Amino acid sequence: MQSFRLLILFALAGLLSGCFVSARPLFAPADADMPLADGVRLSSFSLDESGARTTKLPSYITASRKDHGYIFKPDDDEPLGAMFDDIGQGYFVGLTIEDDPLKPPLYGLFHQVGRSWFAYSPVCSDFEKLAKTHGRSLTDFHIEASSGDCRFMAYNDLKNALMFLAAYSQPETEYVVEK
Repeated sequence: MQSFRLLILFALAGLLSGCFVSARPLFAPADADMPLADGVRLSSFSLDESGARTTKLPSYITASRKDHGYIFKPDDDEPLGAMFDDIGQGYFVGLTIEDDPLKPPLYGLFHQVGRSWFAYSPVCSDFEKLAKTHGRSLTDFHIEASSGDCRFMAYNDLKNALMFLAAYSQPETEYVVEK
Protein backbone atom coordinates (compact mmCIF):
# COMPACT_ATOMS: atom_id res chain seq x y z
CA MET A 1 0.00 0.00 0.00
CA GLN A 2 1.43 3.38 -0.93
CA SER A 3 1.13 5.19 2.36
CA PHE A 4 1.06 8.78 1.14
CA ARG A 5 -1.75 8.04 -1.36
CA LEU A 6 -4.08 6.61 1.24
CA LEU A 7 -2.80 8.81 3.96
CA ILE A 8 -2.57 12.23 2.66
CA LEU A 9 -5.96 12.81 2.00
CA PHE A 10 -3.85 15.13 1.41
CA ALA A 11 -3.66 12.05 -0.82
CA LEU A 12 -5.86 9.06 -0.21
CA ALA A 13 -5.70 6.24 -2.73
CA GLY A 14 -7.97 5.05 -5.47
CA LEU A 15 -7.15 1.42 -6.13
CA LEU A 16 -6.66 -0.04 -2.68
CA SER A 17 -8.96 -2.56 -1.08
CA GLY A 18 -9.91 -2.82 2.56
CA CYS A 19 -10.42 0.91 3.07
CA PHE A 20 -12.99 3.01 4.89
CA VAL A 21 -15.52 3.93 2.19
CA SER A 22 -19.08 5.12 1.63
CA ALA A 23 -21.47 5.03 -1.32
CA ARG A 24 -21.48 8.84 -1.45
CA PRO A 25 -19.44 11.52 0.34
CA LEU A 26 -20.50 11.76 3.99
CA PHE A 27 -19.79 15.48 4.24
CA ALA A 28 -20.55 18.14 1.67
CA PRO A 29 -18.02 20.40 -0.05
CA ALA A 30 -19.72 23.39 1.60
CA ASP A 31 -18.84 21.86 5.00
CA ALA A 32 -15.18 21.26 4.14
CA ASP A 33 -12.42 23.11 5.98
CA MET A 34 -9.25 24.54 4.44
CA PRO A 35 -6.53 24.05 7.09
CA LEU A 36 -3.58 24.32 4.70
CA ALA A 37 -2.38 27.41 2.86
CA ASP A 38 -2.52 27.35 -0.92
CA GLY A 39 0.74 26.09 -2.43
CA VAL A 40 2.10 24.68 0.82
CA ARG A 41 4.83 22.07 0.50
CA LEU A 42 4.83 19.02 2.77
CA SER A 43 7.64 16.60 3.67
CA SER A 44 6.39 13.03 4.05
CA PHE A 45 7.92 10.49 6.46
CA SER A 46 6.82 6.88 6.96
CA LEU A 47 6.39 5.84 10.60
CA ASP A 48 6.81 2.46 12.29
CA GLU A 49 4.47 0.87 14.84
CA SER A 50 6.00 2.94 17.64
CA GLY A 51 5.56 6.21 15.74
CA ALA A 52 9.26 6.62 14.89
CA ARG A 53 10.28 7.77 11.43
CA THR A 54 11.52 4.97 9.19
CA THR A 55 12.64 7.18 6.31
CA LYS A 56 15.67 9.44 6.59
CA LEU A 57 14.92 11.34 3.40
CA PRO A 58 11.36 12.55 2.96
CA SER A 59 9.26 12.56 -0.16
CA TYR A 60 7.50 15.82 -0.99
CA ILE A 61 3.94 16.84 -1.77
CA THR A 62 2.55 20.21 -2.84
CA ALA A 63 -1.02 21.13 -1.83
CA SER A 64 -2.98 23.56 -4.01
CA ARG A 65 -6.44 24.78 -3.12
CA LYS A 66 -9.21 24.02 -5.59
CA ASP A 67 -12.86 24.85 -4.91
CA HIS A 68 -13.65 23.40 -1.43
CA GLY A 69 -10.67 21.06 -1.34
CA TYR A 70 -7.11 20.50 -2.41
CA ILE A 71 -5.11 18.91 -5.17
CA PHE A 72 -2.12 17.11 -3.68
CA LYS A 73 0.75 16.59 -6.10
CA PRO A 74 3.51 14.27 -4.93
CA ASP A 75 6.83 14.89 -6.68
CA ASP A 76 6.85 11.31 -7.95
CA ASP A 77 3.18 10.41 -8.53
CA GLU A 78 -0.13 11.52 -9.97
CA PRO A 79 -2.14 14.32 -8.28
CA LEU A 80 -5.07 13.46 -6.06
CA GLY A 81 -7.99 15.57 -4.82
CA ALA A 82 -9.13 15.65 -1.20
CA MET A 83 -11.28 17.58 1.26
CA PHE A 84 -11.00 17.92 5.04
CA ASP A 85 -13.50 18.30 7.84
CA ASP A 86 -12.30 19.65 11.19
CA ILE A 87 -13.81 17.41 13.89
CA GLY A 88 -12.08 19.13 16.81
CA GLN A 89 -8.98 18.83 18.99
CA GLY A 90 -6.70 19.00 15.94
CA TYR A 91 -8.33 16.04 14.15
CA PHE A 92 -9.51 16.19 10.55
CA VAL A 93 -11.41 13.63 8.50
CA GLY A 94 -9.96 13.39 5.01
CA LEU A 95 -12.07 12.44 2.00
CA THR A 96 -10.81 11.71 -1.51
CA ILE A 97 -12.29 13.60 -4.43
CA GLU A 98 -12.59 11.27 -7.40
CA ASP A 99 -13.33 12.16 -11.01
CA ASP A 100 -14.70 8.65 -11.55
CA PRO A 101 -18.21 8.40 -10.04
CA LEU A 102 -17.84 4.60 -9.84
CA LYS A 103 -14.99 4.87 -7.32
CA PRO A 104 -16.26 5.18 -3.74
CA PRO A 105 -14.99 8.00 -1.54
CA LEU A 106 -12.10 6.93 0.72
CA TYR A 107 -11.55 8.27 4.22
CA GLY A 108 -8.64 8.75 6.57
CA LEU A 109 -7.87 10.65 9.74
CA PHE A 110 -5.28 13.39 10.24
CA HIS A 111 -4.06 14.81 13.53
CA GLN A 112 -2.42 18.22 13.36
CA VAL A 113 0.23 18.89 16.00
CA GLY A 114 2.08 22.12 15.28
CA ARG A 115 3.54 21.89 11.76
CA SER A 116 3.13 18.09 11.69
CA TRP A 117 0.13 16.22 10.34
CA PHE A 118 -0.06 12.59 11.46
CA ALA A 119 -2.05 10.39 9.08
CA TYR A 120 -4.07 7.30 9.98
CA SER A 121 -4.88 5.13 7.01
CA PRO A 122 -7.54 2.65 8.07
CA VAL A 123 -7.55 -0.86 6.61
CA CYS A 124 -10.80 -2.68 7.29
CA SER A 125 -9.32 -6.05 8.30
CA ASP A 126 -6.82 -4.36 10.64
CA PHE A 127 -9.58 -2.21 12.13
CA GLU A 128 -11.70 -5.32 12.75
CA LYS A 129 -8.77 -6.97 14.61
CA LEU A 130 -8.18 -3.79 16.62
CA ALA A 131 -11.85 -3.60 17.55
CA LYS A 132 -11.89 -7.26 18.65
CA THR A 133 -8.79 -6.68 20.77
CA HIS A 134 -10.77 -4.02 22.65
CA GLY A 135 -14.00 -6.03 22.94
CA ARG A 136 -15.76 -4.36 20.00
CA SER A 137 -16.99 -5.47 16.58
CA LEU A 138 -17.67 -3.85 13.22
CA THR A 139 -21.38 -3.82 14.03
CA ASP A 140 -20.67 -1.70 17.13
CA PHE A 141 -19.56 1.01 14.69
CA HIS A 142 -22.43 0.33 12.23
CA ILE A 143 -19.92 -0.81 9.61
CA GLU A 144 -20.99 -2.96 6.70
CA ALA A 145 -18.17 -5.18 5.42
CA SER A 146 -18.32 -5.06 1.62
CA SER A 147 -15.69 -6.56 -0.73
CA GLY A 148 -13.07 -6.21 1.99
CA ASP A 149 -13.91 -2.56 2.65
CA CYS A 150 -15.56 -1.05 5.73
CA ARG A 151 -18.60 0.77 4.33
CA PHE A 152 -20.23 3.59 6.29
CA MET A 153 -23.71 5.00 5.88
CA ALA A 154 -23.56 7.77 8.51
CA TYR A 155 -20.89 10.37 9.15
CA ASN A 156 -21.05 10.07 12.96
CA ASP A 157 -20.31 6.34 12.69
CA LEU A 158 -17.27 7.07 10.51
CA LYS A 159 -16.00 9.72 12.94
CA ASN A 160 -16.45 7.35 15.90
CA ALA A 161 -14.53 4.59 14.12
CA LEU A 162 -11.71 6.96 13.12
CA MET A 163 -11.36 8.33 16.66
CA PHE A 164 -11.32 4.75 18.01
CA LEU A 165 -8.53 4.02 15.52
CA ALA A 166 -6.56 7.06 16.73
CA ALA A 167 -7.02 6.06 20.38
CA TYR A 168 -5.68 2.53 19.92
CA SER A 169 -3.17 2.67 17.06
CA GLN A 170 -0.27 4.70 15.69
CA PRO A 171 -0.30 6.90 12.58
CA GLU A 172 1.46 5.52 9.50
CA THR A 173 2.80 8.76 8.08
CA GLU A 174 3.92 12.17 9.28
CA TYR A 175 3.56 15.16 6.96
CA VAL A 176 5.51 18.27 7.95
CA VAL A 177 4.54 21.68 6.59
CA GLU A 178 7.70 23.32 5.33
CA LYS A 179 8.37 26.93 6.27
